[in-house]
Amino acid sequence: MTRRTMRTSLISAASVAAGLSLALSAVAAQEDGADETGMMASMEPAAETGAMPPGLHVVDPWARESPMLDLAGAAYMIIRNDTDADDALVGAASPVAEVVELHLSSMDAEGMMSMNQVMEIPLPAHADAVLEPGGYHVMLIGLTEPLVADTEFELSLEFMTAEPQTIVLPVRAGASMVMDDDGMADDTGMADDMDMDMDEEEGED
Repeated sequence: MTRRTMRTSLISAASVAAGLSLALSAVAAQEDGADETGMMASMEPAAETGAMPPGLHVVDPWARESPMLDLAGAAYMIIRNDTDADDALVGAASPVAEVVELHLSSMDAEGMMSMNQVMEIPLPAHADAVLEPGGYHVMLIGLTEPLVADTEFELSLEFMTAEPQTIVLPVRAGASMVMDDDGMADDTGMADDMDMDMDEEEGED
């Protein structure tokens, strides 16, 4: 091989190596760009999933069945106050009852359950007010129709500050009754609420 031929071969090899190096660099740059793009995409803020606007929101409302008209009914729910100001539930009404009152069941120092009508149920700012058996609840007195399981009825709620709301409550089947040393009570406190309301009505007569 002549010296000129060797020089030409070396130049060709160097050109091929340079071209290969440029090609690899380009591929690496594309891969880096793809990785950076993917990373930036994964760092995008997640879309909001329908957050509730500020206000009073009623969550999981329900009522226990009362198949006989001479029984009172009770309604329960969670009222979520997603505002910066305290509010209060001050009244309620329903076409299924002649009288609707706000009540609070509580236990005294001697362990006896008692229930009293209250003029309002506090709704603290950024907090949940839980209306449940054995605590705050909405009492339906003088039923105009039986509350049958798997049916629904309307209940209008009046607040101290917020606009009134009308909600729909599903009626759930009654809890099983259990016996204890003090007598009969159900596993949710519903019997205590009902018994105390019946006692009050009999006392008024």
